[in-house]
Amino acid sequence: MKANPIGLPEWQREYAPLTSLGYSYPSGKVAQASDGGYIIAGGALGIKNTPIGYGGDGWVLKLDHEANIEWSRIYDMPGDEGFVSAQQTSDGGYIALGDWTPSGGDFSQAWLVKLSPAGDVEWQNAYAAVGFVEPSSVQETSDKGFIVAAGLPLNDGQRAWIFKTDPTGKMLWQKAYSVPINNSVIDDHAYKVRQTSDGGYVVLGDVLEWGNAGPLLGVLLFSYALVLRLDSHGDIVWQRLFGGGGFTQPSSISSMSDGGFILAGRFLQSNPSREVGGSFVGLSGPFILRLDAIGNILWQKIYGGANDFLIQAQETRDGGVIAAGSLVGGSPNCCDNLAWALKLDSAGNIHGCPVGVQSNATLTNTSAIVTNTTVASANTNVTPTSTDVTVTAPAIPLIQNQCQVQNQQAQDEEKHSI
Repeated sequence: MKANPIGLPEWQREYAPLTSLGYSYPSGKVAQASDGGYIIAGGALGIKNTPIGYGGDGWVLKLDHEANIEWSRIYDMPGDEGFVSAQQTSDGGYIALGDWTPSGGDFSQAWLVKLSPAGDVEWQNAYAAVGFVEPSSVQETSDKGFIVAAGLPLNDGQRAWIFKTDPTGKMLWQKAYSVPINNSVIDDHAYKVRQTSDGGYVVLGDVLEWGNAGPLLGVLLFSYALVLRLDSHGDIVWQRLFGGGGFTQPSSISSMSDGGFILAGRFLQSNPSREVGGSFVGLSGPFILRLDAIGNILWQKIYGGANDFLIQAQETRDGGVIAAGSLVGGSPNCCDNLAWALKLDSAGNIHGCPVGVQSNATLTNTSAIVTNTTVASANTNVTPTSTDVTVTAPAIPLIQNQCQVQNQQAQDEEKHSI
C-alpha cells in the first residue's frame, strides 16, 4: 500500500505468481528504488514436489511508482529457498538475502544473490554452518561490498552473527557476539545491521535467557534487545541491553540525522515461575526508543497495548518519525488486527493527540563475548525464471483516525471521573 503524506492510501495491490502454489513468505520486505518504483523480495511456494513436500522458491518483484509490474522472477534451486530482504545497489542492480536448505540437507544456509537491474543473476553465494543459519538483514556498504546480520549456531546455541563481504560476496571478516547473563543458557540473534556515517555499523538483535535447571530447564524466562555499535572491522565501540522486565522483542533500528538511532519493537510480560496463577512481570506494548550517538536514552515510549506491535520506525525528512505495525481492532484480545501507522514528531509525540506513554524500561551496559568465526562461502546455481503474476486491487480499506478515537476515549474517561 502507498500512502500520501497524511497517511491516506493512494493505491494498494495484491500479487500472486501464477507459476507457484501461492505466496509463502509474508515477512519479505519492500524497498524503494532510485526511479521511484519498488523492489519486493520474498518467496513463493514452488510447484516442485520434494521428499518433504512442496518446497519454496525465492521471488523478487520490481514495480514502477504506481505499482505496475516491470518484472517478476522466481529463483529456484534443488531444495527450499526464499528471500527475506532486498535493496537496490549503487550500480542500479539489487542485492537479495535469503536462506537455502539443500535437497537432502538438514540445515539452512544464508544465501546472497546479486541481481542486475533486470533481475538476472550476476553472482550468488551460500554461507553454511553446522546448524540453522538465520539470515535477517543486508545492506550495501560504502566500498560496494555488503554487510549481513544473521543468527549463527555456535557453542550449542545461536549467536548474533555479522559478516562483511567484498563486492562479489567473498568474506572479508565475520564475527559472532554472545552476551552472558547470570548463569543462564543464552541464545543471541542479529536482526538488523546498518552502516553508520563513520564507516562503522549499528546492530540490533536480541538475547534470550533460558532456564537451566529443574522444572525451568529449557523454558524461556526473559529476553532483551541488544544494540551493538561496531567499528569498520566489527569490533565493539559500545553495547547496550534494553529490557522491559519480561520479553523484549526488537524489530528495527535506523540512524537519525543527529547521529543517534531510533529503535522499534514490542514488550510482553513473562511469568518466570511458570506456575499456574503465578505473577506476570514486565511491560506490555509496542515501544519506540531513541538513543543519542553514544547510546544514551533520549526518550522511550510505549504505544498501544499488549497485542499490538511495531515492526519498523525511521526518521522522516522533517526530522520526525514514521512507524508502522499492527493494532488490535474490534476484538480486545487478538485476531481482528488493523494495519497501523504513526507519524510522530522528533520527541515521539503527535500534537493534540494522547498517543504514547513514558516507558521505564532499562538500558544497561553489557560485555559481549566476540568470536572470530570461520564460515566458508560457496557458489550456488540458482536458475531465475520469469513468471506471470496475478494483480488485484482490493477495495480501499476503512481508515480510522486513532487520534480521534483516543481523544474521545480521553473525554469519556474525564466525564466518568467527575
